[in-house]
Amino acid sequence: MRIRCFWAGVLCLAGIHAFGMVSGAEEAPSLEQVYVNMPEVSVYGKGIGEDVAEAWLGKDKLEFVGSTSFAESGEPVYYYVLLDVSNSMPEAYFDEIKQSIRNFEGTLKPDDRMALYTFGEQVELRLAEEHVPEDTQAALDAIDNVDNKTLLFEAISMAADRADQVPTEVCRRRVLVVISDGEDFTVGKTVAQEAQENLRRKGIPAYACAIKDTARENINNFGEFARTSGGQLMIFGKEEAGSFLDAFVQDMDAAEVMEFQAASNAASNSLETFTIRTGANQTFTRDVLVSRHKEDHTAPTILYTKKVADNQVRLEFSEPVRGAGAAGAYMVTRADEEGSSDIVAVTGVSVDTGNPNEVVLTFAGELKPGKYTVACTNIFDLSMESNTVEGTAGFEVEEPTPVLEAVEPTTAEKLLAVLKKWFWVPLLALAGAVAAVAAVAARKKRKREVTPFERLEEPDAKPAASVPAVSLELEEDDDCTRRLFDYPETGLRSYRLEFFDMDNPEQVYQANVEERITLGRSRECMVCIPDNRTMSGCHCEIVLQDGKMILRDMGSKNGTFLDENPNRVTEAELKAGSIIRMGSARLKVQIREIKG
Repeated sequence: MRIRCFWAGVLCLAGIHAFGMVSGAEEAPSLEQVYVNMPEVSVYGKGIGEDVAEAWLGKDKLEFVGSTSFAESGEPVYYYVLLDVSNSMPEAYFDEIKQSIRNFEGTLKPDDRMALYTFGEQVELRLAEEHVPEDTQAALDAIDNVDNKTLLFEAISMAADRADQVPTEVCRRRVLVVISDGEDFTVGKTVAQEAQENLRRKGIPAYACAIKDTARENINNFGEFARTSGGQLMIFGKEEAGSFLDAFVQDMDAAEVMEFQAASNAASNSLETFTIRTGANQTFTRDVLVSRHKEDHTAPTILYTKKVADNQVRLEFSEPVRGAGAAGAYMVTRADEEGSSDIVAVTGVSVDTGNPNEVVLTFAGELKPGKYTVACTNIFDLSMESNTVEGTAGFEVEEPTPVLEAVEPTTAEKLLAVLKKWFWVPLLALAGAVAAVAAVAARKKRKREVTPFERLEEPDAKPAASVPAVSLELEEDDDCTRRLFDYPETGLRSYRLEFFDMDNPEQVYQANVEERITLGRSRECMVCIPDNRTMSGCHCEIVLQDGKMILRDMGSKNGTFLDENPNRVTEAELKAGSIIRMGSARLKVQIREIKG
């Protein structure tokens, strides 16, 4: 009850007139109406279609075909508006409610229809589905709220009976819109339970529109009745009475249509429970009368037959059938090459539990060579028409291939077979030796190609004041080198290192070093390679020590390697042409000495 009060307050404060919805709030998934015309099952609801896990009609599992928005389906809606004309309806509400009904009719789509009932001391059909706007104006002008009783559920049952007479090819979605204060809830020939049962059998939801100025018990009972039928409850105040139906059509269009398919068109003519389970493990149910079906005059056939053992044949029907488990339902004949034929008795039948359309026929003995034909009698599909299996199917058992007697090979044949089997062994050994020689030669060649340490000649002596400081300029978007040392002004010695990416020769990293530079993936390193995730943040460093370049690992995870040495480097001298390996990165180093 507190939840209903909360929603009613939000509706009044926000001034939102959408039926059962609040702006900015996510509407809970709901199941409104289930329309069954076996084997097709159409379901109207909200927030379910994208998450259907499975669906059942009674004990039969349904196949989910798909879903679409109701607005895109192009289907019409027939609305049956029921107006309470008892004198318990406040006069301040009543005239505004009639105006809201006029406005509501103006929002209908071209194929939609509206019928109008009033209920008080009696139930009257004021407007049939087919009428013109002038009829609506005249009917509403003639209505007044002066009756002393409220035949609410009598009106609901009468409207549901009329809605159920609309041909399904004209309209499948029919809803009741009941406007009342909910008083005299049990007064009338038809009590709530009977009216609810009538709606359930016909699959018609009732939407309850309750005025705010009435007893809370009336609103609670009225809302519970509506939700049980698949509809919703709306509570509106005096200030919304003239417009509370304005957005009702749009709310109906916001629903989705989910289509399911049953295995047959068999209609049980009884109430069965339709169940949907979502991927989020939510379950929605609705009782529905399974009384309609589409005609099915398509006979089942045998799709294929296949021999699966010496005395067994598997066959599959085009659809589920009944009577397929009886051995006497099959007539199998065999024809041989001479043209004679005989009947082969089926001694047993087993149905495949994984695919009920398949059966395995068992015969008394091994099937002889020949062409077989399978015909069926007294096997029917599951449709209302009980169509019998049509046509025949065949399979062939071929003559067995004669087995040749084994002949003992001669000694020469045995020797030749051994040579053929093992001749590749010496060839493989020879290929390995050639590969080893080639690898040694390539390694020697690489050693000869190592560039020796290269020093630049000292620049011409010039006054100290004329030797400018030199910096290596980088583009603004070059984030590969975090920072560089300037060349010293005078009197100091520094080195410029150039790192060539072996996998991308066009990529060169440069840095000047006076004492130490760091390399790694971290942007705090002087030489930063940020995109290589096989490198540690600070992977290694190069230190100028006693005129030598010393390469040191900084505790990296994947290790630092130098040239072809397979062992990790803890500390090693770096020379021009050396290749530093850090993770998957391979950098070739060139060293330039600059004297101030």
